[in-house]
Amino acid sequence: MSNMKDPKFKSNLLLATYVVVLAFIFINIKSVGNVFGSTMTMLKPFLIAICIAFVLNIPMKFYEEKVLDKVIKQPKKRRPFAIILTIITIIAIIVGLVLFIIPQLVESGSTLVKNIPDYVKTLEMFMAEHFSKTEVFDELWNQVLSMGENIIKVVGQVTGSLVSQVVDITVGVTSTIINFFMGTLIAIYILLSKEKLGIQAKKMLYAFFDRGKADKVMEVASISNNKFSKFITGQCIEAVILGGLCFIGMTIFSMPYALLVSTIIGVTALVPIFGALIGTIPAAFIIFMVEPMTAVWFIILIVVIQQIEGNLIYPMVVGNSIGLSAIWVLLAITVGGSTFGILGILIGIPLFGVLYTLLSTITNSKLKEKNIKVEDID
Repeated sequence: MSNMKDPKFKSNLLLATYVVVLAFIFINIKSVGNVFGSTMTMLKPFLIAICIAFVLNIPMKFYEEKVLDKVIKQPKKRRPFAIILTIITIIAIIVGLVLFIIPQLVESGSTLVKNIPDYVKTLEMFMAEHFSKTEVFDELWNQVLSMGENIIKVVGQVTGSLVSQVVDITVGVTSTIINFFMGTLIAIYILLSKEKLGIQAKKMLYAFFDRGKADKVMEVASISNNKFSKFITGQCIEAVILGGLCFIGMTIFSMPYALLVSTIIGVTALVPIFGALIGTIPAAFIIFMVEPMTAVWFIILIVVIQQIEGNLIYPMVVGNSIGLSAIWVLLAITVGGSTFGILGILIGIPLFGVLYTLLSTITNSKLKEKNIKVEDID
């Protein structure tokens, strides 16, 4: 019984338990993986709900504190109306973008299909004029024929498995829609009861951990909430700025579809740094259908704007909002993207901001313990 109170015995017991659990996981890695996968599948609507609630909380707070506070004096009664206004705003933006962008993309696609015979005829005339009756032309033509045969084979293979692919895609899309719908409903409940849920979480935290560790967890949670909220706000501001620069540039150079293309660039710019480049593809396609040469100049314009945005505006708007300099923003995107792909690009900057703040706090605390002033180091 006395051994149980011995700190060394407790430490050894904890280490032995950790080794046994770790060995069990490695021995049954496949079963553990299946259990983990099934658990994550069941929890997916709740994880989606947390993400949705976090994003919706930003405009909801704006409506609560800046709009409804003058109309409804009691804070508890503002919440339902703030949530309704937030959802209406999000739906209006999505519907507006869909109704604005999709028809134009369809029209551009139809134009492409209609003009294919003219494109082929122009290509034939060009080939006949420059390569007719030459070995180069014969070789090129044979490659085209070979490519055509390969395309036919690929189309045949795709057609054979098309039914199963359609079924898989339908099931996947349906599952995603259901998870998103359930996640939205749960998110609304979270927003309605966020203070109550927060108090419950704090009670459990302080009940199962000593006060020092619980305080540290709360500090990390507070910093994370602050950084991620500022990142989302800054990213939205950045998207508006980039879309505005694109519209101004296209208007100055009299490029077609300035408003439509700028909207596409602005929406895709919600993805940090590389979003605008992704949006350039459909945007350039739309312009190419009307004025092919202008599409080239548009790409050059976007590259210039992207350089200004990536090296100057983005670090200032988003970087400053979460306390990171330009070099740390670029490092966060590079490391996050290379490690976790798209997800790493999306969350790399705020996550790096959290780590940077924590590391700065620890560093300053260590310096203070050693009676070293920052001014002396500088």
